[in-house]
Amino acid sequence: MIFKNCTLIMEDRLIPGASLAAEDGIISRICTKDRESGGIDLQGMYLAPGFVDIHCHGSGAHWFFDEPAQAAAWHLNAGTTSLLCSLWRNAGTYSFEKAFRNIRAAMGPDSCIRGIHMEGPYLDPSLGSEGGSPWPIDQEEYTRLLEAGSDLIRQWTFDPAQPGAEDFAAAVQRAGIVLAVCYSKATPELLEKYLNYGLRVGSHMLCGTGEPAPRFAGTREPGSDQFVLFDDRMTAEVIADSLGGHVRPYYLKLIYKCKGPDRIALVSDCCAGGDTAGSDVNIINGELYGSRLTLSVAIRNMQKHTGAGLVELIRMASATPAKTVGLYDRRGSIAPGKAADLVILDQDLQVRGVVLGGKLVRKDF
Repeated sequence: MIFKNCTLIMEDRLIPGASLAAEDGIISRICTKDRESGGIDLQGMYLAPGFVDIHCHGSGAHWFFDEPAQAAAWHLNAGTTSLLCSLWRNAGTYSFEKAFRNIRAAMGPDSCIRGIHMEGPYLDPSLGSEGGSPWPIDQEEYTRLLEAGSDLIRQWTFDPAQPGAEDFAAAVQRAGIVLAVCYSKATPELLEKYLNYGLRVGSHMLCGTGEPAPRFAGTREPGSDQFVLFDDRMTAEVIADSLGGHVRPYYLKLIYKCKGPDRIALVSDCCAGGDTAGSDVNIINGELYGSRLTLSVAIRNMQKHTGAGLVELIRMASATPAKTVGLYDRRGSIAPGKAADLVILDQDLQVRGVVLGGKLVRKDF
C-alpha cells in the first residue's frame, strides 16, 4: 500500500510532499519527493506514527480487564495503534489472572493491544488508591501474578515506601518489567535506590502523587514528582485533559520545560463508567476518576496548554512512550523496517485515517 502527497511527521522533523510504502505490514520505503503512482492520495495531510498509550484502563464504556477487544477498538479508531491495558485495583477484585486471560485472547494482528500495565495494587491508600484500603505487598501473590502474566506485563506502578518493596522490585526487574512510581510518599533518596531496580517512570505526574510529611511547619518536602522532574533517567507520564483537571495548565508548562518531549509520555488514563460532565475527564461519585481521553485529544490539549510544536507533540505520543516500555524497536516512529502503524491527521490535528499493520482501518477523507 502506498500513501502519497502527505507531510510525514518524523521523530525530529517534518517532510512535506512525501510518500510512504508499506508491504506485508511493514514500512518498506519513504520517498522524500513524491513520485509514486497509484496509492492513496492524502491530500497534503499529515502522516504520523500511530500513537502509543502506556496507561489506559478502558474506553469510557468498557474496562480492559473484562472487555479488552471493545475497549481497544475504540482507541484504535482514534489513532492509538499500540497500548498497554492498565489494570487497577478493580481488576484485582475481578481477578487479575482472569484479566490476563481476557487480554491475551484479545491480542492479535488486528488488535492494538501490546501488553499490560499493572497500576498497583501495592499503592499508598491515603492518596486515592480506591477506597482507602491497604493492599500490602505479598510475595506469594506477586510471584503468582508474574508467573501468570510476565509475558504480558511491560510496566508496573508501585509504592517504594511499602514494606517488602525491595524484594518485589527485584522480582519485577528479573522479569524484564519497567517500574513506575505513583500513589507514594517516598523520598527522592529512597527513589534514587530504586533506579537500580529499573525505576524509570513517574505515573501520571501531579495526580495521585504524594510527598513525605514536612520536618518544619509551613515547608514542603520533595517527593516523587520533584524526583521525576529532576532526574533525567525518569520519564513523566502526563494526562493532558481539556480542563486541566488532572494536571493544571501551569504545571503542564512546568513539566514540559523541565522534561522536554524526550522524557514526557502523554497518556490517556481512560476509564469506564461515571460521567464526563461535558468534558474529557471522568467523574465517579463526584470525584475525578481517570479520563475519557484518547491520545489524539490529549495531543491537542497539550498543544493548547503548552504551545509545544507538532513534531514534539507527536513524539510525546509515540516515540517516547514506545521507548519507555520497550516497543520502540518496531513501533513509535516512521522508519523502513518498522510496523506500518500510522495515523492520518488534518491541519487541525483531527484524526482522518488510521493504519494498522499496513491496513487502512479508518478512512474519513
